[in-house]
Amino acid sequence: MATGNKSNLCLVCNKLPGVRVCIGCNKYFCPKDFREHEKQLAIKFDNEVVRSHDELLDQIQKLEKSNYLSSNLFAQIEQWKKITINKVERAAEKAHRQLIDLIDQKRTGITKQLELITKEVRSRREEETFVENDIDQLKQKIDKITQKLQKIIQKDKNQSIIVENNQIDWDRLIYVREIQEERDIEEEQQDSGKQINCEYFQPKFWKKKKDETNCLWQPTLYPA
Repeated sequence: MATGNKSNLCLVCNKLPGVRVCIGCNKYFCPKDFREHEKQLAIKFDNEVVRSHDELLDQIQKLEKSNYLSSNLFAQIEQWKKITINKVERAAEKAHRQLIDLIDQKRTGITKQLELITKEVRSRREEETFVENDIDQLKQKIDKITQKLQKIIQKDKNQSIIVENNQIDWDRLIYVREIQEERDIEEEQQDSGKQINCEYFQPKFWKKKKDETNCLWQPTLYPA
C-alpha cells in the first residue's frame, strides 16, 4: 500500500481525493475506504487462503493412519491370507510394510511442499503483507497440492494378485508397487509431485490336475 495522487478521486465514494493507492489492484482510495479495502483483503485472504490451507493440512494429517488410503487393499490382503497356506504369512507382512512405507513416503512429500506454503501464509497474515495477486498465487499453490492429495486418496479398485500354479517365488508372491499414469510422469518432470496408485499381486491357482491346488477366488489378473 502507498500514498496516491490527490487529483484522483476515491474509487469507492467517488467524492474524496484518492490519497491512498493499493499496489495490488492499483486503485485509489480515500483514507476511510482504504481501510475498508484492507479489511476486505484480510477477509478474502482468510476465506481463500487460510481456510484452504487448513483443510488441506487436516487431510494430510489423516494420512498418518496408514489404512486411511487403502482400507480396501488391506482387506483383500487379509482375505488372501485366509485362503492361502501358512507359508505366505511372511509375504503378507512384507506387503503391509511396503504399503505403509509408500503411503508415508507420499504423505511426507506433500507435507514438505505444504510447509513452505504454511510459512508464507502465516508470515503474510501476521505482517499483513499481501494483495490480490498474493492471494491468487497462494490459492493456486494450495489447489495444486490439494489435487495431488486427491489423487493419493482415490482408491484403485482393480488390484489383483497372480502366481503360476505351485511354482511360487516367495519373494514375489505378494508385493506393492506404484502405478504412475502418463500425465503424472509429465507432471513429475515439472515438480517433485507423484501419484500414489497402488496395486498388489496374489497367486492364482488353476486346477489342471488332481494334485494341484484350486482357488475359488480368482481376481482380475495383471502381468507381474
